[in-house]
Formats: sequence, structure tokens, C-alpha cells
Amino acid sequence: MNATLTRAATVPTWVFGAKGMLAGELLRLLDLHPGLELRGAVSRSEQGVAEAQPHLVTRARTCNVDEARAAIADALVGGSRAVAFLSLPHGESANLWAKLSAELGALASNLYLVDLAADFRLASPARYQAAYGHSHPAPAELERFTYGLVELHREAIARSRRVAAPGCFATALQLACVPAARAKLLDTSRPWILNGITGSSGSGIEPKPGTHHPWRHANMWAYSLDGHRHEAELAQALEPHGSVPPIHFIAHSGPMARGIHLTAALPLLRKVTTAEARAVYTELYGGSTFVEVLDGSKVPDLRSISASNRAQLAVHVRGDVLNVLCTLDNMTKGGAGQALQCLNVMLGFPEHWGLPRAGLGVN
Repeated sequence: MNATLTRAATVPTWVFGAKGMLAGELLRLLDLHPGLELRGAVSRSEQGVAEAQPHLVTRARTCNVDEARAAIADALVGGSRAVAFLSLPHGESANLWAKLSAELGALASNLYLVDLAADFRLASPARYQAAYGHSHPAPAELERFTYGLVELHREAIARSRRVAAPGCFATALQLACVPAARAKLLDTSRPWILNGITGSSGSGIEPKPGTHHPWRHANMWAYSLDGHRHEAELAQALEPHGSVPPIHFIAHSGPMARGIHLTAALPLLRKVTTAEARAVYTELYGGSTFVEVLDGSKVPDLRSISASNRAQLAVHVRGDVLNVLCTLDNMTKGGAGQALQCLNVMLGFPEHWGLPRAGLGVN
């Protein structure tokens, strides 16, 4: 793909759910993308995107769903491509996609769709119901979506028109656990102990007691003690590599606005050195644009990856336990950035377009 794309060669793009926090991050990233032209920020709110997302400089037109559908149909006429990101609350993407695809008809085949919510992440309707507490609203659509963790499913994503971007904790869990599971290093008869800390942005844009700054500042607490819904995405990823172990993941709310720090204590099946375990991770992620396996005694930290699409991993063996540390930004690599990374792969663009690789360092 020629990096000197003109505006005429760009792909028209719409973002649904433009008032949300992940949508605000996505719109920020799209402003840097040379291959996509933002045509509409779609919202049910009467609030314009400039008012809802004051940190943006975009002049994208705010529109409703019907206006966006008509504009997308016009863009797709003649076999042209178009892009839609669904940045909606969990449970709403499936209904919107059903309506949108029915109204577009055959034109929908040229629409590249990335869903940032949980609606299409789990291939099994039963697993979805167990994780989310209700039946899936469109089970027939599940098999038509590809799971969007590029580092593990790059080839499938490149062939897809519909992708479900993973959850934020689910991304960290898989990056930390799947390489060792694939290499058959781990004992699946013993519990895998996983602890993750997330920033307040993971709770979304609507104010809640747990995200109120005076309560969140200099504070930390655990939640979902009986199981977190993102465990289901890890279990799904582990199934092709053997039996699924007892997964004990405890999520924590941390005092920062953005970022995830995950610690995985994984029981080893046999004696393995730190160097051998690290080699497994560097082999899988060595050619990755956005996943970095640290050398020696270095450990990941949040400032190094904040506001970037990068994830950092550290691997260390202590006795019969493999300890893997992972940091990523829940808003970028764990959210909007991951969705854009998937879209780049789907369209054949350079994977890094629109995506920062450097962290803020100080914030």
C-alpha cells in the first residue's frame, strides 16, 4: 500500500456510539490515519461530537443511525469499500448490526465491520450466556465474526470482513498465557492464578461510584471475585491447545485513569529455565509490531505503554511456576487501538497506521 495515499483513495469510515469513551479514543486515532476518511460520528445523543469529545479536533459530522446507513449504502454502491466501527455498550452491537445488515442487503458484503463490544467475541452461544447472564441476541451471526487479537489470529483477520475486538483484560490474559500453553509448558490440572489491575476508564464514560475521583484516587480494590467475564475469552483461546485449566482471575480497580497491569502465576508441567520460557514468547512475538518481550530482569510498567498500542511482557521462572507480567493501555491495545489494528490488517494497510508505538512516559 502506497504510504502517500491521497484523500481520494481513502476508505470512508463511520464510528457508531461516538459519545463513548472508547469511541473518543478511536476518533483520536483516526485523525492520524492516512488511509481512512471519517465521514460520520454516529450517536443517539443530540450532543455533537465536538461537545461530547472536547479533546478532539475532528470536524466529523455527527449523525444518527438512519443517516449513517443511507450514507454507507451510497458509499458501497459500485463495489467500493466502507468501514464501520461499533463502539456501543455490550449487548447493543448485535441488534444494530442485524438492522444495518438487513437494510444494506448485498451491499453489506463490502462493509468492513469491527465491533468493540463483547457481542461477537465468543463463538459459543452457551459460553456467551454463561459469561454474560443472558442468551445471545443473534447466535447465527457468531460464526461470521473473527476474533480480533492480531498477534494470535493475523491470517484469519486478514481474510475477514467482520471482526470482534477482544476485551481489555482478555487481551492481557491471552498475551500472557497462550504462548506457554501452545508450547505445552503448563500444568492444566492446577489452578492458574491471574491478577489484573485496570484504570478507571475501563468502567466507561458514565459516572459511577467506583470511578468517582475522590474515591478512586490513591485507592485500589478487587471485584468480580466469583469470576470475570473476560475469563471466557481466555478459555476459548486455550481450548485448541488442550484442556482448559481452572482459571482464577481476580480483577482490581486501580488509582490510574488508563492502563492494565497483569500478573500471571502459571504452574509448570516440567522443569523449564527462565531463558527457555522467554524464548517461547520471543519466538511467537518476535515479529510483532506492538508486543515487546523484555530482556533480562526488566519489568513492564504503565508509563512506558500509556496511550500507545504497545504491550510489554516479562517472563520469569521461580521454582515450578512461570510468572508472566503484562502491561498495556486498556484504551488503545485493549480497546480502540486494537480495533484499528484489526482494521489495518483487514484492509491490507500497514499495521501501524494511525497507531502510536511510543508511550507517554510522563502523564
